Amino acid sequence: MIRTAGKGTRSAAGAGPSLKAHHVAGFGLPLTAAALYERLRGGRDYVFRHASPAVDHLTCTALGPVLAAGVTAVVGVTQCREAHTRTAAVPLVFLAVIAALIVAADGVDARGEREAARIAAQGFDERSCDHTPQVYSATPGWFFW
Repeated sequence: MIRTAGKGTRSAAGAGPSLKAHHVAGFGLPLTAAALYERLRGGRDYVFRHASPAVDHLTCTALGPVLAAGVTAVVGVTQCREAHTRTAAVPLVFLAVIAALIVAADGVDARGEREAARIAAQGFDERSCDHTPQVYSATPGWFFW
């Protein structure tokens, strides 16, 4: 028997979505924190003969989607709580955007590591350099190996 009035009762039509704001927070915030930690911790080091602004640019570019994923998680939580939506579409969209941003950041990191490996493969003699060589720390990423 389904009662339609009173506290703690549900109607058949208003069962509510299976995904809510706490799912967005539980997925988005830890994933963003882990991705940020991975990037700040570093990974494999590559030594360049000359500075490479392209690789430096990729490092900063990879942090952008990670930070955007964190902002998206916070916005997603507030929107899901304020919208009181009866469908799971809104939380699913936020979860998909967060995942896509983390995958995009890993793609940028993978490109940066390929570029760093190419530049470092040229090799150099430390005695012939009159400046400090640049060291690039590539982050491993989870989705591109």
